[in-house]
Amino acid sequence: MSKYNLFLFVIIIAAITWNMFSGNLLLAIIDVGFLCAFLLSLILIELAALNKRKKR
Repeated sequence: MSKYNLFLFVIIIAAITWNMFSGNLLLAIIDVGFLCAFLLSLILIELAALNKRKKR
């Protein structure tokens, strides 16, 4: 992960924990959805890079 991806990951985790401790569960659920989408995009980027390397 690059430093920007790591920074975004930390911000999302902090937002989830903040919303859970402040009692706003709806925003915490939305943040979990953002986290899942972020991790899925990272996985897809890595798979595309691996596929590109295999073709060469």
